[in-house]
Amino acid sequence: MRYRALYTLLLLGLGVLLDAQIRKEELAVLTDRGHYITGETIRYRAFYRPPDAELAGEWSRVLYVELIQPNGTTLVQGKVRIDTLGAAGSLVIPEGLSSGTYYLKAYTRWMRNCGPEGYAYTSLRIYDPFNEEVLPVDSADWESKAAWQMMGRGELDAADVLECSLAKEQFGTREEVSLNLKWNMDRAPADLTVSVSRMGLHGNQSYYRNGCEAASGDKEEILPEMQGLSLTGQVVKSGGSPAPYATVYVSVLGEEKDFFCNYSDSAGRFYFSLPDYKGKRELFVSAYHPDFPGVELLIDRDFSQDRLNLPSYPVQPDDSLNEIITDMSVNAQVAAQYYPTREPVQESHAPEELLFYGHPAFTIKFDDFIKLPNLAEYFLEVVPQVSVKRSQGIRRLVVLGEHPDLSIYSPLLMIDGVAIFDVEAVLAVSPRLIDRLEIVNAPYIRGNVTFGGIISLISKNNDLGYIDLPSSGLLVDYQMLDLPREDPEMQGIEDPRMPDVRNTLYWNPELSPSPGTDQHITFRTSDLKGGYEILIRGTGPGGRYFEKRIPFRVD
Repeated sequence: MRYRALYTLLLLGLGVLLDAQIRKEELAVLTDRGHYITGETIRYRAFYRPPDAELAGEWSRVLYVELIQPNGTTLVQGKVRIDTLGAAGSLVIPEGLSSGTYYLKAYTRWMRNCGPEGYAYTSLRIYDPFNEEVLPVDSADWESKAAWQMMGRGELDAADVLECSLAKEQFGTREEVSLNLKWNMDRAPADLTVSVSRMGLHGNQSYYRNGCEAASGDKEEILPEMQGLSLTGQVVKSGGSPAPYATVYVSVLGEEKDFFCNYSDSAGRFYFSLPDYKGKRELFVSAYHPDFPGVELLIDRDFSQDRLNLPSYPVQPDDSLNEIITDMSVNAQVAAQYYPTREPVQESHAPEELLFYGHPAFTIKFDDFIKLPNLAEYFLEVVPQVSVKRSQGIRRLVVLGEHPDLSIYSPLLMIDGVAIFDVEAVLAVSPRLIDRLEIVNAPYIRGNVTFGGIISLISKNNDLGYIDLPSSGLLVDYQMLDLPREDPEMQGIEDPRMPDVRNTLYWNPELSPSPGTDQHITFRTSDLKGGYEILIRGTGPGGRYFEKRIPFRVD
């Protein structure tokens, strides 16, 4: 109970802290282009500012990014880590979309307290040459806002703060281009993105954000992800009312197993901060309450389900863009044949021999002993560190050892890293399915829960011994941080026999030139001739936005 009381005090203290904070987070999202063909990759950069400058790197740490239709329908979702420079990532556009206006929607969990009106939205034009359908046009009652207005900091004159120079204005195909940059503001570094593409493909994007000053009074506050990815929800009784101070267990399944546990608060709410896992991970989440049998789990959705109708503009490009869009479509099809988009592959590791508790105090290999009919016999005959006790007809397991707390707290009982509450179900597992038993015979603290030791069964085939899992358990296929995606297109095509038809020649989402020093950027042109544009955008002192466009030709 003393741990529960301490946990409640910590939550109350965090609530007071949150109430005292300025509630507004700021986001601006820029992309490498404004026009795309289905199947291409959208590269983006998010400029982020926490509620207070002193909280940089200590407030929201995860950015949620979605490609959506103007009516709010989600097409692709991603999560990336926010650092002091913001966040950068990419999303692949699905095939077969109707041509029209789409949006990148970006937000943090903390911003969900305000609803979708407070998120950041960046417009994109997406075309599908094989789909004659177009999205409906509806732009009533909307007024575009520039990115710097969204950040609320004003605009810098790029001519005064940034010097840019090219060795010449005309280049040949597959020729190296060198751009020299010099930032002229002393003691005030810049934060830039640099994109190079065909003239006109950057487009005139629109940026929307109405702002978020405070959490809505009729909404429960969503905590910021200060440590990284989180898993939240509520434990409820069978009738639907909250189950306070239930023990919640999270087992990370797969090759790299992990385990977390925590108490729910007085409202049955729970919060887990997860490591920086990548890709999809299977989680088994369960809960136990000694006073309320049959508790249920309600897991919060990680992505926002709130929708906001955004303007949709006519898809037909003007005459100046018509030919370029056609060329871009052909280029995308050629690139898809020669350089198909490769989904990032989750790194595979050999299964770890050690679970989260490390080296156990005792390990009993079942094959080292004569075969016994059930697990209860093994605990009785060959495992002196564990005692099977019976009280009022109910059996329980107790870890034996010198520490007095072993007799106070119940042990953590597990099979293949999954917590099991039903001792009878464990004792009913066939011993022929179990490889070994690992025992920690000392009190063990995980999260804010203290256990009277650990009894961990490891099956031979990682199949949980075919045990009946807890009825409260939920198997969750949880999306972690985006896997790092290779971007070989930005390096150019070195083989002269292969076509180089890149629609984006260069993309650098995070460039920070030092005041008063020269910095060089190099990239290679492709096989495509015509007018090109270097677009430099970013923020300077006070978060003020600026942009600079530098044209050149390839002949």
